Amino acid sequence: MDAEITAKAYEPLFTEYPDVVTVSELCDMLGIGMKKAYKLVRDGTLQAIPCSRKIIVAKVTVINYVLKNAQF
Repeated sequence: MDAEITAKAYEPLFTEYPDVVTVSELCDMLGIGMKKAYKLVRDGTLQAIPCSRKIIVAKVTVINYVLKNAQF
């Protein structure tokens, strides 16, 4: 993905969320259920950051996923 497009899209998207989100916050961001969120992480669609027993995802990863799958 073009870095300039990503940089422009990063600013207005998901501003109310921290730079690293939990699976629960991921569900809120994408409007999906827990099963779907864990499936996206498990199959590698969204790269997770293992943190003890918690799974966290970088917000920029979520933004890239949204932009990649957006239908224009």
